[in-house]
Amino acid sequence: MDLIRLSSAGVAATIDPGQGADLLSLIDRRTGIDVLFRSPWRERADSIRAGHPASSYDPTTGWLERYRGGWQTLCPNAGDPRRIYGASVGFHGEAASVAWTVDGATANSARLHVELFTVPVRIERTVELTGSTLRITDSLSNLSTVPIEFDYSHHPAFGGRFLEGTCRIQSGATRFTPDPQRNGGAESGSAQAWPWGTSTAGDRIDLRDVAPVGEARAVFGWLDGFTEHWASITNLDLDLTVRLEWDGAQLPYAWLWQELGSSEGFPWYQRARVVAIEPASTQTSGAERRSVLRLGARETTQISISATLENGSDHE
Repeated sequence: MDLIRLSSAGVAATIDPGQGADLLSLIDRRTGIDVLFRSPWRERADSIRAGHPASSYDPTTGWLERYRGGWQTLCPNAGDPRRIYGASVGFHGEAASVAWTVDGATANSARLHVELFTVPVRIERTVELTGSTLRITDSLSNLSTVPIEFDYSHHPAFGGRFLEGTCRIQSGATRFTPDPQRNGGAESGSAQAWPWGTSTAGDRIDLRDVAPVGEARAVFGWLDGFTEHWASITNLDLDLTVRLEWDGAQLPYAWLWQELGSSEGFPWYQRARVVAIEPASTQTSGAERRSVLRLGARETTQISISATLENGSDHE
């Protein structure tokens, strides 16, 4: 499938309906900067997308080999492979891996849909660019008479020039919980008051401050206890902010992932500099991991998220 290219006065975006309806770029037209992350093996991932053979079909390694960066939708599973109602669902779920159908497109909007195989769910999507804001609205429908519970998460990862210089995170969250499955010096799964958190190495850190280039850091866990469901990253040197706002009823959590030249092993080998803030229906892991997204027989729900690119001073 051809890529969909959208633009408005303030932003430009590229969508790939042939693989997960991935948002491959989100460009601030004032500065020309693409705020989204590109994986270190982007050229290889693009070649696989174009039809060249992959080296692995392992459910996790295979997904990573195809990962180009950007912004994915993780559904019906976010995270490690698991079984859902008897179906084996791969790493980060089906929706991010399969082709979506394009129902229409204009210069600044697109409509797409996908029907999942692993769960009886249809997702109908509208993407709209207005001014400096990109908005994604998904309508999720249970096509069966069986009540179902499943994961749904947005996975926007930010990097490139946008993360160079002095960068700061703000959020409406009141707590951060380190992922229970990650090793570290602090007790995993213990909530900490925002903005304090713990890196995977066990270091206590102010989560508002993104480690500068040359300082290794990895963070993984989830934000919750939101007073309002929003989060932002500002590059103070570029005077550029990305502000996310989303539907907190269905997405009460936001996974926080930072890989800042830290991990020595596969797949990063200290080659990535990326921060992701991922509104989600569930925690990252642990005994209490449950999705709040439940659809009754033939039920439909709607979930919206927006990303606004503006001058950093507008959000001080």
